[in-house]
Amino acid sequence: MSVSPMQEAQRLDVARYLRAGYKLVGNHSAVAVCRWTRSALRGERLCYKSWYGIQSHRCLQMTPVLNFCDFACKFCWRMHLPGRFKLPPGWRWDEPEDIINGSIVAQRLLLIGFKGNPKVSRERFLEAMFPRHFTISLDGEPSLYPKLAELVKKVKERNFTAFLVTNGSIPIRLEELVKRDAQPTNLYLSLYGPNKEVFTATADPRIPNAWENVLRSLELLDRFTESRTVLRLTMVKDLNMVDPEGYSKLIKLGNPMFVELKGYTWVGESQKRLPISAMPTIEELEKFAKKLEELTGYKVKVEDDKSRVVMLVRDEDVWERNLKMVEEWRARVAKLDESWRSKVEDFTMEEHGKILYY
Repeated sequence: MSVSPMQEAQRLDVARYLRAGYKLVGNHSAVAVCRWTRSALRGERLCYKSWYGIQSHRCLQMTPVLNFCDFACKFCWRMHLPGRFKLPPGWRWDEPEDIINGSIVAQRLLLIGFKGNPKVSRERFLEAMFPRHFTISLDGEPSLYPKLAELVKKVKERNFTAFLVTNGSIPIRLEELVKRDAQPTNLYLSLYGPNKEVFTATADPRIPNAWENVLRSLELLDRFTESRTVLRLTMVKDLNMVDPEGYSKLIKLGNPMFVELKGYTWVGESQKRLPISAMPTIEELEKFAKKLEELTGYKVKVEDDKSRVVMLVRDEDVWERNLKMVEEWRARVAKLDESWRSKVEDFTMEEHGKILYY
């Protein structure tokens, strides 16, 4: 049976994901293990998200929309093939419960090789087999998944934190999260420009009214009273690392708890679109953050030079609330872990599909 050029492009793109170490889940989801999970397993450095209580070796990084995105950002490491925003004929969306279970199994399969690594303690390996954090990001735009609210809700019911990253292109999906009592633990809204012109040049949206939709999503952030709200600025030199006054107006519009400046990294397909000089240094990020500090009243709180991230916080009350959330979560995890620690003496591959509910 012949295939269309679009179907062939999608097949080749999925093959690239598999070569990159992704594990496919169901029809449209995937899991991948990031460098910080591997580092944490070996007892080394953690991801900068430890600021919010994330234990990197217990973080499950996944997407419910592999290869579907409504933006074609210039800094993205992925290929921008035709069809990344089009569903094939006869498409069927998987159920949230199946995605969660499949993701846990996929994570375990990806990490099972660490069991024999002399640098990985048995205790830390077992903790990794029982993840506590679902990061809904990795690839594509999660809000394209129509059952996102149900997915977030079930993730939290299963005793995970839920970190959701969105480009803000579908504000109605954010409204659903609030209306259906499905607020994620952390809601990241990625902002790709200080004004419509720069935003369009950077994000290259494939939908109409993308800028207006992002503004609407910013306005919705204040309704997420149970979430940490984070505005993420991916900074690319000579592209969108401009006009701090414009960014400051958008920060005030969204009123997020935190603002993160994340430096672009010259990797993957983005190397064909941008020069290596587009990567800002940590010093350049600090300088830009200081300008935002002066314009918004937000204060630079912490930074991570390895990941090139600078975080600003709205005020000290917000920071204290964050620390309290971290402390409460750690206490809860310690109690939850007692259940599987008392049952699992030697985690084997045969058991990986048996212990999903905990």
